[in-house]
Amino acid sequence: MKVRNGVDTQTGQSFGSIAAIFRGPFLEKVATGTHARAILELANYYSDFHPPSQSGPLSEWFDFFYTLLFERYRCEYVYKNAIASKIFLSRHSLQDSYMTDELRSGASRADVVILNGTSTVYEIKSQFDSFDRLPSQLNDYRRIFDLIYIVTTVSKAAPLSDIVTNDIGVIVMRQDGSLSTVRKALSNRHNTDPAAIFDCMRQEEFCKAVTEACGPFPKVPNSEVYRVAKNLFCSLPPYRAHDLMVRHLKGRGKKKPFEDLIRAAPVSLKHACLSFTKSQAMAQQIQSRLREPIS
Repeated sequence: MKVRNGVDTQTGQSFGSIAAIFRGPFLEKVATGTHARAILELANYYSDFHPPSQSGPLSEWFDFFYTLLFERYRCEYVYKNAIASKIFLSRHSLQDSYMTDELRSGASRADVVILNGTSTVYEIKSQFDSFDRLPSQLNDYRRIFDLIYIVTTVSKAAPLSDIVTNDIGVIVMRQDGSLSTVRKALSNRHNTDPAAIFDCMRQEEFCKAVTEACGPFPKVPNSEVYRVAKNLFCSLPPYRAHDLMVRHLKGRGKKKPFEDLIRAAPVSLKHACLSFTKSQAMAQQIQSRLREPIS
């Protein structure tokens, strides 16, 4: 089967629309109980693939649609979910580590970042992506992150040796969905840029980081806090600035209702639940509805 832009070129059947149910806005619909219609419409469209019974729990429906993505349209979410389940949740603790897709570096937004004892960024290049922006993305990531990995297909990994330097790690997703490290990343924390690192942090975080590194924060007007803090932070060695960022950004980690949701979620939903940032009450509602029938 050949797929282009999420569409089977032989049958004309589209699979790209499935990915929407694995995003935050759809999880909000699950929390508010307004998800059933969209799920059933999708099920009708993909009826040839034998969707679950309507008496089955919602979690089975997510697994069903995820299997279609995995087998028919390995989009970015499939890669993110593999990183979430096979790397983050299998190797790290939710209490001591943090995973996010919200960090920007220059003009680039990282696909996945894991903060534990250090920082690791994962740039996904699925079979539907080109390497056109990769050099500029890697330059942006070098300013902030310690370990940099490209996650791609087996066939697309081979040309990378001509495109990227040896400090960049390469991970491939194999046909069975497993992730294999082809080349380990080399540490970059001594080459990071404190100014770029500073701009990843919120005010509360960079004030705490500066106080930890430089002593009590000077008493200045609110309008001067950013400038003064950045000047102090940029005086630090790159590795020290990097390590402070890791320590203080990990404080964004999930509270218990979110942790409970992540643990209870089916494998198909691990990344979606890790990325869910709405209220704790919504997290609890989603967890409950995953056990309930669709209708």
